Amino acid sequence: MRETMIRSVGTVSMGVAAVLLLGGCGTPEGNAAAGEGEGGTIARSTPELVVFVYDRSSSIEDHQLKLARDLTNDRIRKLDHGDRIAAHELLQLSLDEPPKRWSETVPQRQWTEQQMTRDSVIRTRFLRDAQDYLVVFTDTTGRADIDGTDILSTMHDVAADLQAAPNRAAVLYVFSDMLQSNRTIDMEGLRKMPPASWVSQQASNGTLPNLTGLCVVVIGARVDTEASQRVKAFWDEYFEATGAELLDRNYTLRPVTLPEHPCD
Repeated sequence: MRETMIRSVGTVSMGVAAVLLLGGCGTPEGNAAAGEGEGGTIARSTPELVVFVYDRSSSIEDHQLKLARDLTNDRIRKLDHGDRIAAHELLQLSLDEPPKRWSETVPQRQWTEQQMTRDSVIRTRFLRDAQDYLVVFTDTTGRADIDGTDILSTMHDVAADLQAAPNRAAVLYVFSDMLQSNRTIDMEGLRKMPPASWVSQQASNGTLPNLTGLCVVVIGARVDTEASQRVKAFWDEYFEATGAELLDRNYTLRPVTLPEHPCD
């Protein structure tokens, strides 16, 4: 990947800063419209870490990227104050590449004793800006130069997200067909599947990422063929060895919506 790391930039921070000037007490109707309080998002005692990983390789159709964008936007609307969001485009060949990634935290509530319009507006504006910014991760153009799909290396970057945001309920949404395809492993057409001992060997070598406590949801992977079942079996073993949880119901092709608490 020739693209450089994306850092937290103006669209989110400027939008949040602008509404800091707003004030006033909220009403139940206003807070519900903004996604808070009665009729909206219920405040949680444990903040979330929500990570999105996007596959933009040529094996992904344009309509799949559009679905990824729609599902992402819907899930972002459910984030609350203090939740952290992170996004990655899959690496292509190895960890040697500079990652294309972004992360930010939904601003904390300034008043914890009561619902306030200012808090609602800040949260709503932040989430809207985040939705606009993450459009780049589902862009259907400029994909001809993508040389591979390195899910395994990208998981090390996801592990860094977990380490940077501890004590959170962590969920990973992977928008991909889960076909690892780089110089050493090529799952497309089962051309170069890893040996049966690959996961256990990597675990013995200490080269697997630590994804302990992470709940994994896959969107875009098939399970209706013998080949796709072999691919799924690999990822089941892999995520279990990393400490993550991937339930059968969370390994999907094209869901209508993203589960908010997929491992409950």
